[in-house]
Formats: sequence, structure tokens, C-alpha cells
Amino acid sequence: MKSKYVAAGLAFFLGIFGVHRFYLGRRFWGIVHFALFWLCLAITVEEHNPAIMFPAILGFIDAVLLFVMPKEEFDEKYNRKWLRSSANQDWDQEPRQPSRKQQAPASKRKEQEPQYDGQHFKRLGIEKFRDYDYEGAIDAFEKALEINYEDPATHFNLACCHAILESADEAFMHLEEAFRFGFKEKEKVQTHDALAFLRTHPQFDAFVKNDYRRPEQAAMSSPEPDLLQSLQQPVEDLLEQIVRLGQLRDKGILTEEEFVLQKRKILGE
Repeated sequence: MKSKYVAAGLAFFLGIFGVHRFYLGRRFWGIVHFALFWLCLAITVEEHNPAIMFPAILGFIDAVLLFVMPKEEFDEKYNRKWLRSSANQDWDQEPRQPSRKQQAPASKRKEQEPQYDGQHFKRLGIEKFRDYDYEGAIDAFEKALEINYEDPATHFNLACCHAILESADEAFMHLEEAFRFGFKEKEKVQTHDALAFLRTHPQFDAFVKNDYRRPEQAAMSSPEPDLLQSLQQPVEDLLEQIVRLGQLRDKGILTEEEFVLQKRKILGE
């Protein structure tokens, strides 16, 4: 398993030769970097031009980027195979029947059972999400919440899974919890592909305007009394009734399906 601090140290001290690229498993780019070093060295000697600084600067930039890179991002980029094999061993390997010598009392066996932390289930959920196994991802993320319910990233990931499965209530609930526990990246809600379904939902605008919190359930499910009464009054113009239904839909009081159903009733379809 690669260490980001070892990689950053190699980039800082030996980055001019591209040694850190070989350590990170980027052999092709390591060879290119090493060849660039010799080319720049030749230019420096022949032309008296400080071209040798170019590969050194590249190594320094890589060192800085590696130092500031979050550990999760580093593991996802350079330790992905190791994490995947670890997850497969944990979940896919069939248990072996222990021999009598290997069998231990029930109390000791409980102590010997592996204890997984929330990060393990979060990584597993991310892997299943990328494999399009959204149900499995939800199961893994919910196990992570059992360990740490106040993790905003886990709630956001669950909101994405439920949105893809078009479970609006669960998606809104977990998205609200994510912001309640400190999630700050509001632009992700507007741009993340997995939340496209929520952005088309009639309640989304009201959710955003309410500072990423769900309005009261009564306000979301019950139409305003004055507008309902106006719809129940005899109106000769059918167009006016449809306009009023449109007002209910625009306010998020009626869903798109309810709007279409009421409109069909008015038109006698």
C-alpha cells in the first residue's frame, strides 16, 4: 500500500529524476520524467541554459500536490487495487469451517470477530455505487451511519443513491441531514449528476429556499385552503381552473402527477 508522505518526500528530494512516479506505479511517466531530466541536462551543458530546472520544478509541484492531497483521494487514486482486494476478501470470501482445534468458546469467538469502522463501510459503499449496485451501496452507507450518524458525507452519498432510485422522500431526508451536520458544498446539489431526479422534483425549489430543509409535512401535502375553496367554487371558464391548478403546482403544493390528474378531471377526460 502506497503512502502519500513517502511519495511526497521522494518528489521533494528526488523529483528531478521522477523517482516518485515509479513509486506510485506510474512507470511510463517515470521513464518520461527521467528522460526529460537527461535532455534538460544536455541542453544546460551545451547551451548554458538552466533547462535542468524544468524537471526539478515538476518534481517540486508534485511534492506540494501530494502533501495537500486528502488521504481518501490519494487512496482512491493510488491504492484502489489494494482497497478493492481488501474489500473482496472481507465480503466475498466464503467462511471456512474451523477444525475442532481451531474452534474457540462462543465468548472468545465474539471477541475475535473483525470490527469494522465507519470508513470501511463508506469505502465499500463508494465501490458499490461505482459498480452501479445502488441497493448494496445504500446498505453499506446505512451501516456506516450506525457507527457515526452525524457524518455529513455519508448522508450526502445516501441522498445520491436514493435519488438515482427515485426515492424522493429518503433522498430529501438524507440531504437535509447532511446539511444539518455541516455539509457545505451547496453547488454539488445543483450540479451532481446523481441528484438530477431531485432537481426536477416539484418540492426541490421549496427545499432550497428553505435553506436545504424540508418544509413542514402539512404544508407540503395539504393545499392552501383559500386556493382549494376557489377550485371548488363553480367556474365557467375551464382555462381559469387549469391556471389555478398551475399555481398550486408552481408553489409545490401539487405534484406533477396530481396536476395532470386534476386537469383531466376538469376536462372530463
